[in-house]
Amino acid sequence: MNQFEIKTDISKASTIPSAFYTDPQTYEKTIHNIFNNSWQLITHSSSLKKKNVYPFTFLNDSLNEPLVITQKNGTLKCLSNVCTHRAHLVCEKETNSSVLKCGYHGRTFDLNGTIKTIPGFEGAKDCPLEKDNLQEIQLKNWNEFIFVSLHSSIKNSPVLEDIEKRLDWFPFDKISYNEKLSKIFYVDAHWALYCENYLEGMHIPYVHKGLAKEIDCTSYITELLENGVIQYGESKNNHDNNYAHYYWIFPNLMFNFYSWGLSVNIVEPISPEKTRIKFLIFPIQGKNPVTEIQELKQVEFEDKTIVNSVQKGIKSLLYSRGRYAPRHEQGVHYFHQLLSQYIS
Repeated sequence: MNQFEIKTDISKASTIPSAFYTDPQTYEKTIHNIFNNSWQLITHSSSLKKKNVYPFTFLNDSLNEPLVITQKNGTLKCLSNVCTHRAHLVCEKETNSSVLKCGYHGRTFDLNGTIKTIPGFEGAKDCPLEKDNLQEIQLKNWNEFIFVSLHSSIKNSPVLEDIEKRLDWFPFDKISYNEKLSKIFYVDAHWALYCENYLEGMHIPYVHKGLAKEIDCTSYITELLENGVIQYGESKNNHDNNYAHYYWIFPNLMFNFYSWGLSVNIVEPISPEKTRIKFLIFPIQGKNPVTEIQELKQVEFEDKTIVNSVQKGIKSLLYSRGRYAPRHEQGVHYFHQLLSQYIS
C-alpha cells in the first residue's frame, strides 16, 4: 500500500502526509527515485565563457556525481569526470584545453572521452578496453540552456515544447546570463515545500503585497502539462497582457517569462530541512531590469519566510495532512500525485 497515495479527484483529496517531509528514508527515496531520473538544468551557453572544459557536480549535496561538459567544433558532450584508473577527478577547473588529463597518474582522454594515453601500463594485457573511456552522459541543448540527465526516465520535453509553442515570441537568441543580478540563497526547509509554494497563486494577496498590486489575482490561471505546470495572470496595469508566464518542470525547475527577460529558479535538495535556490537572471539584450529584479528578490524573501514557517509546522505532532483548494491548488495536487507515483 502506498502511504502517500493522492486521490485523483481534487475536491475529495487530502494533501501528501507530513511523513513525506519528515521521514529520512522517504527523503532518500525522492533523491534516488526522482532526482536520479530527472533532467537537471546545468548552465546556459553564455556561462561557458568559450571554455572547452566545464566540470561540475550533478546535484551537489545529494547525488554528488562529478561530470564535465566538453566543447569541440561546436558540439557539446557530457562525460563522467572520474578517471577510469583510480577514480581521481579528471578535471578540477574550467579550461580551454583540447585534452582531459588526470593529475594523479597522467592518464589522458580526448574531448569525446576516448582514452589517449595510459602511462605506466606497459605490459598490461588487453589494455586499454572500452571501459577505460569516460562514460558519456545524456545532454540536451534547448535554446542554449544545457540540461543533463543520468537516467532520463522523467521527461521534460512536453513542457519545453509548450514553451516554444505558447511563447513563440520570446527572443531566446537575445538573452544572456547576468551574474550580478543573480544570486544563490538557502531555505531552512524541505525542497518540496518551496515547489508547493510556487505552484499556487492563492497566497499572493496575503504574502506578496507588492506583487498583488501588479497582477490581477482574479484572472490567475493554472494549467497542467505532462510533468509540468504553467500559471499566468493579467497585469493590473495592462489587462491586454499577462504579467508573466510561470512554468514549473518536475521536479525542481521554474522558468519565469517577463517582458524584460527570464528568471530561473533551480531548487536543489541538501537535506530534509535544507534547500539551495539558484535564482538566475537572463535579461533580453538592451534591457536593464534592476528595479524588476529587486522586486523579485523581495518576493523571494517573502516566500523564504513563509516556507521556513511551514517547515516548522510540518513537524507538528498535531498535523498530518490538509485539503486542497480545488480552484487554486491544482498545481500542488498534481505535484503531490507525481511525488506519490515516483516514491511508491
